[in-house]
Amino acid sequence: MPRKLSLDLSDYTCKTTTLNESNLWKCIQFDFQLHKMRLEWMLTLLGIFPVFVTAAKCRAAPKSLQNVQVCCPLPLPNWGAYNIECGNSGIQPSCRLGCIFNVTSALQGKVLNTKQVRPMLERAFSNQDIIDAYDANFASCAALVHSKYQEMTQLSRQSDACDRHALFYSLCAHSKLMRRCPAHVWQANNKNCREARSYMKNCAWPALKMFMKST
Repeated sequence: MPRKLSLDLSDYTCKTTTLNESNLWKCIQFDFQLHKMRLEWMLTLLGIFPVFVTAAKCRAAPKSLQNVQVCCPLPLPNWGAYNIECGNSGIQPSCRLGCIFNVTSALQGKVLNTKQVRPMLERAFSNQDIIDAYDANFASCAALVHSKYQEMTQLSRQSDACDRHALFYSLCAHSKLMRRCPAHVWQANNKNCREARSYMKNCAWPALKMFMKST
């Protein structure tokens, strides 16, 4: 006759001297749940578990994330303001933006220099609300683009004639107008825009990946 199954909570291990098919399955399930709880507790102490929880909530990114100009119809930056310095840098966006970011010191090597972004924007835009929005967006893109650069090169169809760091920082900042758009132009009545904004708020990298597929 099988002996009674015992559960030792001190080391989260199921113990029994005689196992049959029924109590073995119960033992495995119980042991799994205890190990899962212990892992979640440890990750929470380390500040890691909340990240996993957030990531798990990211469903497939809505394609509406690509409709930035529909949801936030702002004028595009006037990079022609830098024609004197960068007029001969070529027609490829990666080359033109690379030149602009370098002459303004907004890019140091491959790292975004956020302190120099606003002065750069002030020549490309005349509206303070737009400058504020883009400045904040560039700041939120600094670490994201730097860490995900290689993955972004596989998503974008933009030419790699020149290093694409400046280009990707710019595309990221533009995409984040979904999250940070001047209130007077934000299309609040558009359901798809609201959905895109909510998704980007909780799932920054998946949202950027969806946007990059349109570039």
